[in-house]
Amino acid sequence: VMSIVGAQPFMKPMQQAASTSPGIQRRHTLPASEVRPLNTQDAISVFEIEREAFISVSGECPLHLDEVRHFLTLCPELSMGWIEEGRLVAFIIGSLWDKDRLTTEALTLHKPRGSTVHIHILAVHRTFRQQGKGPILLWRYLQYLRCLPTVRRAVLMCEDFLVPFYRKSGFKSLGRCAITVANLTFTEMCYPISGHAFMRRNSEAIRFPELPLTLPLTDTKESLDV
Repeated sequence: VMSIVGAQPFMKPMQQAASTSPGIQRRHTLPASEVRPLNTQDAISVFEIEREAFISVSGECPLHLDEVRHFLTLCPELSMGWIEEGRLVAFIIGSLWDKDRLTTEALTLHKPRGSTVHIHILAVHRTFRQQGKGPILLWRYLQYLRCLPTVRRAVLMCEDFLVPFYRKSGFKSLGRCAITVANLTFTEMCYPISGHAFMRRNSEAIRFPELPLTLPLTDTKESLDV
């Protein structure tokens, strides 16, 4: 199992809940906003967001419910969910891959010895879109991957109109992806993961960062196929 000890700063609350008086105890107090790894109990919420986001646009879901559960069982540490007051509002699901380019097998397999993270899905709940949550969550996920010592790059496949969105986040095009789904074709994109030594050297100084609210936004739907 991949160690995520050094990545813990990126899995803490984005904003702490308001403090209460010492003499007052509140039960079930939740952070206003936090990120955490997903688990199989989140699978239905994940799939509901995914289904609404993708079916309405492409008619296909990147992962069916059983596949969501599959990856959240095998590699939950490669997922990230944005939770607001106990509600999942955005998420990323990834797995490890061990080849230079994506093949059809990458859609369903997790290769524990791989050094490439295949990002299957980035999706935002419909009521939280156009607020910059997609770019912010992706930025945080990529920073988190820098803390994983065996990871060397992240790859994804997207429809052509989303290429500018991912380029703004630092991804480079690898050309046409070998995978097709129904009549859809995709561009394969890659993000090099570097800075492992820096992250380890500064691990004691890392604090959960104040996330910028001015990350590049896009007029495309942030929740589409990745």
